Amino acid sequence: MRIFPILRCKISNINPTESKRNPTNYAVTMSNIQQIDTVSFGVSKASGEPLRKLAEYGMPDMYTGQIMLSKGAYTKLLENNVFNLPLKKLIPILSKYENTMLKTEHEFFNLMKKAERVNPNLKINDVISRNFIEHQKKLLNIQQPIFAELMQKACDLPKHKYDEFMDFMRETNKRIAKDPIISHFSEKEFIYKLQQVEKQIKSKNNYKETVAIRSIVREAKSIFSEQIQEKKKFGRGTEAKKLKMEYQLQPEVLKQNSQKFQKLQEMFENSVIRNNKDLRNIFDNTRAKIYGFPIIEPFKRQEFIYDLKNILKNLHDKDLEADMINIAHKLPTSLESVSAFIVKHIDDTPDKIGFYLIKDSLCSIEHLEPKTPREETVYKIHNKKKKKVKHDKCSKNHLRNYGLCSVYINSKRTNVPFDEWIRQNPQTYKNCQKYVDRLIELYNEGIFEKVGLEKDYIYYFAKRVKELSPKEKPMVLDLSKLKD
Repeated sequence: MRIFPILRCKISNINPTESKRNPTNYAVTMSNIQQIDTVSFGVSKASGEPLRKLAEYGMPDMYTGQIMLSKGAYTKLLENNVFNLPLKKLIPILSKYENTMLKTEHEFFNLMKKAERVNPNLKINDVISRNFIEHQKKLLNIQQPIFAELMQKACDLPKHKYDEFMDFMRETNKRIAKDPIISHFSEKEFIYKLQQVEKQIKSKNNYKETVAIRSIVREAKSIFSEQIQEKKKFGRGTEAKKLKMEYQLQPEVLKQNSQKFQKLQEMFENSVIRNNKDLRNIFDNTRAKIYGFPIIEPFKRQEFIYDLKNILKNLHDKDLEADMINIAHKLPTSLESVSAFIVKHIDDTPDKIGFYLIKDSLCSIEHLEPKTPREETVYKIHNKKKKKVKHDKCSKNHLRNYGLCSVYINSKRTNVPFDEWIRQNPQTYKNCQKYVDRLIELYNEGIFEKVGLEKDYIYYFAKRVKELSPKEKPMVLDLSKLKD
């Protein structure tokens, strides 16, 4: 399930009709959140408001027991631009929130403290740069056995799939080594990357920059929309990539793409955001792709798994497909490995590094029963086999179906049923009790009345988790400390 952190969005300069049609296009100010692939709760917003307020009083994650970063602390860090400060000033500020840091955050924070002892005037991006070589090697040592296991499994693929996989791995190796590769131009990818930067710029609450990026994105959609609809279908694989490159370098296609891109380039160069590093990289790389020039494209785990799934699509041997996807999921993420975090953010600004460092500790509303809009058939990999599982319609947005957990766990759980999650994470029994104990403390102290939350929420929560927990071991929470 996509999630929305416990921060109320302040909407500005938005067409009401458009916002209803596409809620992900909301303009979110810095005082709220930098959006990263999140969506709003929609109708759940009003019913979840008391919990949003309760998050300010030091709530533990219902799954891990970890104290979560509150809205007030989060917005204060971002608004005060603290991540551009030297380490001697930044570390004392972050130390106040050390108890909210996740494992990777703790490890990186320790690297910051170590660097500060050597040179107090270093900045957070200097910590990344100084540790890059060491952690790049560590990351490779983790990745290589996983890639080797994939290669071994690939030997059982049909020849045409094997050849496609080997071409894919050769390109992957170039990405990891940061060797130049030639990649075809994709209108959809170009617009998507512009939209990602648009979210970041909007979050800074700078009106002129927001207007500028909005104009560029709107123009990109306008001039490329017809081309996207008429785009030829080349399929997937190495041969398809060659055909795409040949097609886009035809004189009439090249002229069309270059003229449209030039118009956007001029808009960018004449705008107030012409010095934005992320936009500069997007425009430079897009120009190279249009003309067929080599570029440096970093390895990205998520893209690797997506491309691998496309290669394995329609494979007759579903067990082999599931095995290879399972192996690919072993690749470390920047949320779970400090080495992956450092390698991922080597070229980022202090603000961006700091944002990614703290965002996963942020408190978010969790649907106890996953929110899925309709009954659907999904494939779940279980015991190395693809098993067809039917998910029934889940409950609607309602306070009775809400708990609080970190952004990290909320994203990790996605649509895993509550009972299955508990079987995989038995510590949830203990931590849900810790969560309820804190709710009871806050109720007994009069905080519930202050935030507008009813006492019944505690009973509803206890009843709901018992209903959703494993039948063989139901979750029974102790509410004896709750005052009448």
